[in-house]
Amino acid sequence: MRNEVHLQKYNHPETRGDKIANEETQSSTESEASDHKSKNFQDADNIPDKYETASLREEAMAKLSGKNYMARLQNRIKLSEQKEYDNLVQSNEFIRHKFLVEMPPDFYDFWKFLQQLNPKQNGQEILLYMEKQFQLQLVGPFEFIAGKFQKAKIREPGDYLRHWRFFYDPPEFQTVFVRKSTEIHYGYWRDSPKENDNLLLARNDSRKNCEFVFIAGNIFEAFFYYLDKDFTPTPFTATMVATTKKALQKFAEVHDIALDNLEKLRKKRNSKVVCKTFHRAGIVVPYDRKTQVGYRPLIESDSELKKILQIFETVDGETSDPDDRIKTSVMEKLNPIAVAANIAVDECDFGTALELGIDLFCSGHKELHMLIQTLLVQAYSLLHRPQFIAIAKAHLERRNHVNLSIFDLDN
Repeated sequence: MRNEVHLQKYNHPETRGDKIANEETQSSTESEASDHKSKNFQDADNIPDKYETASLREEAMAKLSGKNYMARLQNRIKLSEQKEYDNLVQSNEFIRHKFLVEMPPDFYDFWKFLQQLNPKQNGQEILLYMEKQFQLQLVGPFEFIAGKFQKAKIREPGDYLRHWRFFYDPPEFQTVFVRKSTEIHYGYWRDSPKENDNLLLARNDSRKNCEFVFIAGNIFEAFFYYLDKDFTPTPFTATMVATTKKALQKFAEVHDIALDNLEKLRKKRNSKVVCKTFHRAGIVVPYDRKTQVGYRPLIESDSELKKILQIFETVDGETSDPDDRIKTSVMEKLNPIAVAANIAVDECDFGTALELGIDLFCSGHKELHMLIQTLLVQAYSLLHRPQFIAIAKAHLERRNHVNLSIFDLDN
């Protein structure tokens, strides 16, 4: 009798009997594999009776043979995506899903006011009315509640985040009003993507500069501001404007909507602002004034930082495509500032990286987009604002002055 422990410990050559046994085992295994392969080929000719129609039989054959399977899979994925989109577009969840924010109550109240002002018009007719009478385009979430997205082509996620996002719009800003044929636009400002009530509205003209001015404490105030400051009246529109203002004031009184919220909300926000930034709206981050943790100033002043960025400018003041030598010079000067901002982040001063990222974004130089994205992703991640990461990435990927509407994209 063989000692199994001995055999495991010492490597003896195969005996003739072992060799025959191994050959029999291998022959048996090959025979079983051959039978299994033969059975698979037989299955293709013996599809069960449940495949009664030609299309089902074709599908079964495709599954067995692998032919056209990927094409069929892609088609099913498209049908599933379309079904999901069709269900999503039926509720306000569409706004949160596609734009990554929720709209405040005054937004929906303003839409009710417009419906009351134009009781015989549907959603898209109201949009056309506002554009024709007031030269004001209601965009973004307004286009959704007006039904404009109902039959729209499904786009990739970034297209929705770029929808009506002007060149200098930071992630904190969401456009809702646009002065037709201009880059004057108004929008809600959120310091955190989860904010959805008592939001300030700001104004910017991206043809002029990157600066934002807070002009209203709700969208009713913003519409009043627009009529007084940006709308160009004529003798023929004077009566219409007066009638609309009167109707708006009455609606606000009935629904207890304040038309003087601006100063209160601006003062409250200003108490939380840690620095102004180039867009002048400032940034808000958690900051402990006792320990001074949460933010520290950049190692260079705003004026010095602007001098560095001016290296990108030509003699006549117009931006050009700088050569590698100029890019290198700018990056060498920015590198110590960026390193200091990273050190600040390591010591829990997250606002410092956000400030530098926003300032460089406001410069408008696409050569800095990689550095901007690094800074903003780092800051928004540590500030628990992931929605702003997605918005910033999408915008930096395709940042333009024209063709801002998702409905203007090529089909």
